[in-house]
Amino acid sequence: MFPYDDPHWFPAHGDRDDVHEADELDRLTHLVLVDGRLVTTWSEPVTGTRWQRYADRFDRELARPVGSPPPPPYQQVLDWLADVCGGAAAVRALTADPLDDDGIDLPTETPDEPSRSRLEATAELLDAVAARWFDAEVSFAFRRALLSLWFAEPETVRGARTAAHLAGGICWAVGKANGLYRPQGDLTMARVQESLALSSPLSGYGTAVQRALRGFMPPTSFPLGRPGGVPDLMALGHVQVLTSSTRARLVRLRDRAVAAEAAATDAA
Repeated sequence: MFPYDDPHWFPAHGDRDDVHEADELDRLTHLVLVDGRLVTTWSEPVTGTRWQRYADRFDRELARPVGSPPPPPYQQVLDWLADVCGGAAAVRALTADPLDDDGIDLPTETPDEPSRSRLEATAELLDAVAARWFDAEVSFAFRRALLSLWFAEPETVRGARTAAHLAGGICWAVGKANGLYRPQGDLTMARVQESLALSSPLSGYGTAVQRALRGFMPPTSFPLGRPGGVPDLMALGHVQVLTSSTRARLVRLRDRAVAAEAAATDAA
């Protein structure tokens, strides 16, 4: 009978006489199988063997600090709001007041005539798109995005192939920041693309607009994905391009998160 067939046989040391006692904590264990059946086993130090590199790697892995637990849900929502609005201070000051036409006039001075023409042509296209598919408040959001681009990174305004491409990029970024397109909204991007007579998707220059508007804000970082219960909005970090309906939703999220934070503090 093989030792393997003996139900009372425990193969901790097998038939070797030179094995170390279990309490010596030898790390390298050998298993001997004959015809697929375990017949003996023994342990020995791993130091100096060809298996030591594995032990060293496992030691390094064990030495790594254990990842910290994810923030509580209310903190995840507050962090997400800060990403969308442009910082914690912007979140605290957030209101649901409607956008108006205050301060959306084009600059009276530009470095050259092509820049002036580009701004005017883009503003006219944005107004036309808003009048056809959206409302006055969205047109104000479009214009604020155009001005933010111009003052922060005029190269993005001048660098678009045409005014229509720039307008399309703004419509894409502002629309996604407010959830105006499907599946959040009722409109498809293709409709806006057709209105601007563009053969390429709005996102073609929209990614450049998005990057310029975010500027040097750190990239979004949510390892577990977007927090539960928040809308799928593009984080531009500019409250002034968010409509009142969008901000009303964000205000509710903020107030619920703050209330949950206060309750957690009281319970601690």
